[in-house]
Amino acid sequence: MQDGMLISKLRSEHNLSQKDMARFLKVTLSSYKLYEANIRPMRIEELNQLSNYFKISLNTLLGLSKNINEFGPFDLDFKYLKFSLKYVRKIHRVTQQELAKEFKISIPTIHRYESNPQNLKVDYLHFFATKFHVSIDYICGKTLKKEVL
Repeated sequence: MQDGMLISKLRSEHNLSQKDMARFLKVTLSSYKLYEANIRPMRIEELNQLSNYFKISLNTLLGLSKNINEFGPFDLDFKYLKFSLKYVRKIHRVTQQELAKEFKISIPTIHRYESNPQNLKVDYLHFFATKFHVSIDYICGKTLKKEVL
């Protein structure tokens, strides 16, 4: 899940209100408040918007890196994400069945994430990056730097 405290800190440093952020992300104010409280996970598109706005990596927003100055020069690329999810899993010789069992989700869900990553749960992306020691920004095509976590 996103680092709500960091997002709140960044928002405050930029003199933005929660209402401003909700408007920017095109979500309700109550949804945004749940994001900052770490009660509701953000969608990958929303995290990408924050990443681009604050010039901070997805890895940092998701608590996988403490480097606040890290930022990939590219935007989220769903075609690359689709390719990366399958490619990284296969080079580690892990089946969809093994991944589903470990993450306690169905095989069709893994297949759906690999074929249509727009509906990918951020918690799964975090798990995936941690399991395979790879940068979320790299998996999402935001940087060419593979960066082992």
